Amino acid sequence: MEALSEIPPNPEKPIEISGTFYNLLTAIESAMDISAMLVKDFGKRVEDDYGNIETLQEIGIIDEKLAEKLKMCNGLRNWLVHRYNRVDRQLVLNSVEEVKEILIEFIKRVEDVLEKAKP
Repeated sequence: MEALSEIPPNPEKPIEISGTFYNLLTAIESAMDISAMLVKDFGKRVEDDYGNIETLQEIGIIDEKLAEKLKMCNGLRNWLVHRYNRVDRQLVLNSVEEVKEILIEFIKRVEDVLEKAKP
């Protein structure tokens, strides 16, 4: 999630905006990868990102509210990947802080799970 801290607060130059999009995309992808690893570690079947988020909710790692927020983040990631040149820049830039908060909350939940798993 280091990519989150590298996002400038108000990117204006095209290179800053491109970097912001890339860092946001990378951070969300990392969270989805962590989700898949957790699902596997809990002995469940790894599915697509949305399915993995639902599985994490079912096994109690995240609540419904965080699950919906993570799905929104993944939707934003998909939008960035598949429509990069036609993305509403301002919409994405307006989402940066919210996405940061969601991913930080997710990381805290993951840290809690890892802490409980320690012998």
